[in-house]
Amino acid sequence: INYEDLRRFYTAANGDFVVFLSSIKKTIKWRETYRILSPEELETWANMVFWHGYDLMHRPCLIVRLGLACSCLPSHDRPRFAQAIISQVEHGIMYLVSPENPEVTVLVDCEGLSPFKIPMQVMRSCSSLLQDHYPNRLGCLFVIRLPPVVRVIAQTFIQVLKPTTRKKLKIGGETYRKILLENLQTLPSYLGGDCRCTKCLNIGMDVKRPRMDQLNKLQTNEGVSDSEDTSELDLICQDDIDPSWSYDQVLRTAIIGLLMFWVLIAVMAGLSDPEFQSQ
Repeated sequence: INYEDLRRFYTAANGDFVVFLSSIKKTIKWRETYRILSPEELETWANMVFWHGYDLMHRPCLIVRLGLACSCLPSHDRPRFAQAIISQVEHGIMYLVSPENPEVTVLVDCEGLSPFKIPMQVMRSCSSLLQDHYPNRLGCLFVIRLPPVVRVIAQTFIQVLKPTTRKKLKIGGETYRKILLENLQTLPSYLGGDCRCTKCLNIGMDVKRPRMDQLNKLQTNEGVSDSEDTSELDLICQDDIDPSWSYDQVLRTAIIGLLMFWVLIAVMAGLSDPEFQSQ
């Protein structure tokens, strides 16, 4: 923890020295017990969470394929997915960010994510860890290919956010490529870009889930739970709301979509500024 880290923690504590000291002690204790995955171990997750290029402000871009992970991984492996996200953030901050601009950009790809089966435990875990131990690190958050119902709700509630927070959050619908091309130096090939880097060539369009023998080698500790929220709803995922749905189904979809959107916002708050965290 260097001087710049201390300054970020102090800013996140709004200048309250007691809160600042408590958060530093909490982070030191967390770092003593939480296991950050090595670069070799992260290769197991390279098709689901990986760094790819920079945005136009030269902030490294972390790609999180949330929809793919949720559609491929059994529930007992999802905590390790969260561990991979935290580990990639750690490696990115250690080796990719520049002293002039210590922030990162995050792109969350929700393709394949059902609004009825949301990995709440994974998202809560990431949100809590990022907020506690990586304050003031987010430069921009892109959320693309959300289910239609959630996207409509998201666009509505974005309007109530403060301007500084709203500027960091970008929701991409059918025009997500245009939004990404306007903000990223290089677009991954699986999202329609012409990048031919090793990562893009390895990912392809048909992604296999991480090899289970490798996953089983990853050791977890008390900082990573192997349990998944058993209250997740397992209902049908559709591209749009079917006209034949009942009022109760539509209402339930809207409520679940709203919860998902605000959890995504919480993830952003974990890396964002104290102005947002006070909302």
